[in-house]
Amino acid sequence: MRHEWAVVGGGIAGIVLTEILAREGHSVVLIEQGDKLAGDTTGLFHEWIHTGCLYTLAPNHLHTLKFLLGAVDDLLEYYGAFERMNVVPTETGLRLEDGPGWFSPNYIHFKYRLRRANLPWLMVMSRSMYLIELIKDHDWLRRRAGKLYEVSVSEQLGAALSRVRGITSSRERFLDVETSDFTTNSRLLLRDLVATALHNHAELSLANPVLRIEHRDNHKAVVTEKGTINVDRVAICTGKNIPQFMNVKIKTTIAPIAVVRGLHANTESFVELDYVTKNCINLLTKPDGVGLIGGISVDGEEAAAKYLEYVIEQHQKRTPGIEVVGRYNGLKTEITFRNQDRNYLYHIVPTEPDIWAVVPGKFTLGFSLAVEFYRRVYHRNPRKVFDTVTDSGEASEFVSETLWHDIVNNVVRSPT
Repeated sequence: MRHEWAVVGGGIAGIVLTEILAREGHSVVLIEQGDKLAGDTTGLFHEWIHTGCLYTLAPNHLHTLKFLLGAVDDLLEYYGAFERMNVVPTETGLRLEDGPGWFSPNYIHFKYRLRRANLPWLMVMSRSMYLIELIKDHDWLRRRAGKLYEVSVSEQLGAALSRVRGITSSRERFLDVETSDFTTNSRLLLRDLVATALHNHAELSLANPVLRIEHRDNHKAVVTEKGTINVDRVAICTGKNIPQFMNVKIKTTIAPIAVVRGLHANTESFVELDYVTKNCINLLTKPDGVGLIGGISVDGEEAAAKYLEYVIEQHQKRTPGIEVVGRYNGLKTEITFRNQDRNYLYHIVPTEPDIWAVVPGKFTLGFSLAVEFYRRVYHRNPRKVFDTVTDSGEASEFVSETLWHDIVNNVVRSPT
């Protein structure tokens, strides 16, 4: 059988591309080397939905922040048909509806380490706090133009300077700000997307490594261990394995994470922020007193191990009695260009006729990635109203659990 599309790689990028192509009526097969989808990077991440708050610290003219605002816009616009998509736009920020949904009102607090003698850091803190207020008050209904899209550099500096005196008068070690960033129930979300894609006639080919992609007379032949799949077009979403298929530059960093339990029921998710990056730690809470601790990305396993020991020590000082039940290294894969050191944005790179390399950047950007991919290929927007399916458990056969969940429940994973 010949398909219009082969999507290679079953992480967040592969799943969202498969779903959006299937909703538009294109025949698509999703090919994954593992026996389940979302088992690699998508299974290791914190489940943190970024609304842009973390990137208020970056001196890049709000480029990444605006990119993330666009991703949330596309989530609201093109995924609102799903029953469990429970983020609601308002004139003054985002509202999360009650009940089991894709997202949890588990808001992430930023705790800025107060260094009174460090004026540059005080300015960075002040600017960040000002911009977070704008994000939390952003008009998602577009009744106003939206202050975030037009705030000038001079306004940012003025707002920062006006706050510095108030900040330095605080006697606290950390200044606590609740952000608009929140956590996701990623497996509910991914299973709904997979169930909907299958309902709209997508096909899955699991435990089937791709060996190579060949150009035939008028189509592509995706040669796999289980046979050859003939298609018109290919999207390669294999993260760190993309160089197997094409000549692109990949940078991979390590995000060390420890799984803990024994947290109090009222423990908040937080990130401690400091101008000394290696001092930054975080905690994202999960149900039943479980949490993920970690923080920054580092180069190399030795640095990752050293940093994680520091993080665990700091958390045990703050919350005596917590138990470390597992640890692992998450991998962050980025396609970088020119002299870039890090890249937090997604990329859709046409590498050969009818073949694209696709890297999501962040889970949050997956919704925008899928919509933009469809726009670039077909030069129109995908539909907003279509048949959706709320998974009642069937898609669990195809979508892995998160690694932290399996660690807590003593589930042994088969090697990928």
